[in-house]
Amino acid sequence: MSMLAKIFADDVRHLTSNIVSIIITIGLIVIPGLFTWFNVAACWDPFANTKNLQFAIANDDEGYKGDLLPMRINIGEQVVDTLRANSQLDWTFTKSSAEAIDGTKSGKYYAAVVIPKNFSKNMMTFFTDDAYHATLDYYNNEKLNALAPKVTGQGADTIAATINQTFSKTLTDTALNLASSMLDMLDKPEYQQRLKSFNGNIADLAGMLNDSAAVLRTYSSLTDSAKTLLASSNKLIADARASAKTGVDDLSAAKTGVSDLSGALGTSVNALGTAIDTSKTSLGSLNDRVDELFSAVDKQAGDTSAAINNLAGNVRTEATAYATTRGRLQELLDKSDNLGPVAKSAVQAFINRIGAVADDLNQTADRLTTAANDVDSKVGSSKETRQEIKDLAGKAQSSVSSISKDFDETIKPDLTAMTNAFSDAANSLNGTVSTLDSSLDSLSGTASDANKQLDSVHELIDNAATQLTDAAKELTNFNTQFAKALDTGNMGTIKKLLSGNTATLSTALSTPVELKRVALFPVDTFGAALTPFYTFLPLWVGALLLVVTLKIGISRKRQRELGNPKPWQIFLGHYGVFVSIALLQSTFSCAGTLLFLRVQVVHPWLFMLVGWFSSIVYSFFTYTLVSTFANVGKAIGVLFLVMQISGSNAAYPLSILPHFISDISPWLPVSYSVTAMRGAIAGIYENDYWIAMGKLALFLVPLLFIGLVLRHALLGFNHWYEARVERTKLLG
Repeated sequence: MSMLAKIFADDVRHLTSNIVSIIITIGLIVIPGLFTWFNVAACWDPFANTKNLQFAIANDDEGYKGDLLPMRINIGEQVVDTLRANSQLDWTFTKSSAEAIDGTKSGKYYAAVVIPKNFSKNMMTFFTDDAYHATLDYYNNEKLNALAPKVTGQGADTIAATINQTFSKTLTDTALNLASSMLDMLDKPEYQQRLKSFNGNIADLAGMLNDSAAVLRTYSSLTDSAKTLLASSNKLIADARASAKTGVDDLSAAKTGVSDLSGALGTSVNALGTAIDTSKTSLGSLNDRVDELFSAVDKQAGDTSAAINNLAGNVRTEATAYATTRGRLQELLDKSDNLGPVAKSAVQAFINRIGAVADDLNQTADRLTTAANDVDSKVGSSKETRQEIKDLAGKAQSSVSSISKDFDETIKPDLTAMTNAFSDAANSLNGTVSTLDSSLDSLSGTASDANKQLDSVHELIDNAATQLTDAAKELTNFNTQFAKALDTGNMGTIKKLLSGNTATLSTALSTPVELKRVALFPVDTFGAALTPFYTFLPLWVGALLLVVTLKIGISRKRQRELGNPKPWQIFLGHYGVFVSIALLQSTFSCAGTLLFLRVQVVHPWLFMLVGWFSSIVYSFFTYTLVSTFANVGKAIGVLFLVMQISGSNAAYPLSILPHFISDISPWLPVSYSVTAMRGAIAGIYENDYWIAMGKLALFLVPLLFIGLVLRHALLGFNHWYEARVERTKLLG
């Protein structure tokens, strides 16, 4: 250590040996600080002076005059009046749009906004079915300055916001003026009718808002159901994928089965026609059989009773067959979608008539059973009973005859069409088999993606529904009071309502939102936010100036005078003067920032600490590179300076810069210095200050290896390089 101190003391003695070296040393110390102070002061609060940027406004708006009421509205004029009281920019109101545009081209104005002549008219289309968005013409001269177009762009946004606010205010003022005009003419019947129409529109609007809120709440509950359904769908889809092969086989079998069913239905339609014809014939012989049995009652009562019961059973069986046919035809009709309304109506009437035949046959069977019981009980059988049974049988026969005719002419073609639908279904199964597996793949991804969006959608819908409900309540209350006043003729109440509820009416047309800003780790000024950037880049430049101005090595004569120190002792001992000046640079710069510029800092001593430590790392970085690689090391130091201007995350967020810049940022020392100083200025979060300091310290490890190990191996190369440079008589 004594040799290191001896080398350092000898360097200090030589550095202060004459006035020139002292002046140069002082210059090296103050240059980084002056660089910092000048730029931080220049950027202290540039947006506070935007009022000096000239922004031209040209109003060509011709205004709007309604057809119903002679009230002129000129939103452009109201915007101009509002901007005259706004000091955000230097608003200059020109006489024409040409003057504003030419002034922007010449550079007299940084930007211009032209309000077109149809602006108010387009704004008022808000009340029509074909609403048209009104537009402003914005011109800016981008060649004048890089930042000015961005600032004037904010001015254009201010104009747009002013117009929206003015439009809302204009609607309210217009409503008040309209109400005042109407009150002056309330004695006229036609205007009283318009008031009633006005109140009716308010009621309709309240109803629409309530309906909209109800629909939104339905959608909100639907999102809850959808979340549950999607959760189970993932498992269901997984199971479906596992059984997809079996499903394909089943669908193939189903295709064959449906084809067979189509053929069977065609056969069944033909069989139904044959059965109806047979039933018609059998019912025709029923009357003869009734006469035959009732004639034998007196001769063979027991046998006749049994025969009548047997006949009743046959008739009941026939009735059951008709009832079954009715049910199956009804089921087939309900499931058929390929019949038109007329055909469906005809088939339904046919089915109802079959049901009526079944009812008639059941009544005939019941009456036959009663007659058989009378024979058993020796009561006998009257002619009236016989005739009643024959009438019922005749009625059934007549119905069946009519059904048979309708079936052949009308119903059979419709049933054939339904049969063909099954054949079409068989063909469609081919496509179903081929697309089943791809559909399952698509469903799996869709269910997963949709579930992620439902939470935010649910909250958004609920909030909107609440706002709509609140507005509807206000309008409903207004409507009730207004209607009551109209009914009682209380014009004073109407005036009070119209003057006191304009806020509610305007809320139905616009929903103003106030933005509450909450600063986390607040920074007082724009200049304070840029202090890390304008502190560490000058300190890096200061470190480069040291290796350019001061000699890196020690002459052989001085080495002999110092007692021939070892190479590592020369390297570390000679670095002492470099790090001393570097620490003076950071002290001058950071202390001046606190005391002269008075930048508000949460942790002043940590602010000084990161400045000191960064100077140590930067100076050792440049000293090691130049000691090891000579002029090549200087070039590397300049290269790092260039990369750190954009890649240190000091001025622009890395996320908006090209990827290659964000990729090199972790390898730049200034990146960690900036992060640490931001913590000292605005506040520390989860030790981010100390983490950044630790990462900055890691740069010393490879630098020590280069300076103590690699440098000694490259001494021969450096001597050869210096000799070649000297021969040029130009490079130094």
